[in-house]
Amino acid sequence: MFCLRCMRGAFAPSNPVTSALKQASRATSQRFAQPQQQRPTLPARVPAPVKEDTPTSSLRPLSQPSLPTLQVRGAKRTTFKPSHRVRKRRHGFLARLRTRTGRRVLLRRKLKGRNTLSH
Repeated sequence: MFCLRCMRGAFAPSNPVTSALKQASRATSQRFAQPQQQRPTLPARVPAPVKEDTPTSSLRPLSQPSLPTLQVRGAKRTTFKPSHRVRKRRHGFLARLRTRTGRRVLLRRKLKGRNTLSH
């Protein structure tokens, strides 16, 4: 019997075949490669000049607030909303009895001597 290393060497394609395959793959990749396109850019915004005779109470923002100020990426949310009913359905004694792996969990906890086997 050959080991894996010997079998890889025995069934490896010869060098002319691999070089031809490499050249063919290079030719197809060059043929289908698309030229790099520049992204269109927006012109820079220049704020309108503020008139000196305008009272400060009537000034309004010149433009809408930008999107990053409205949304916070990765905002903190409440993820734990405890419910006794859901906890019992997922991790309760009857839920453990319904599946084979759940019965194994109960058996392991019995053998270890746990006072509470499940919720």
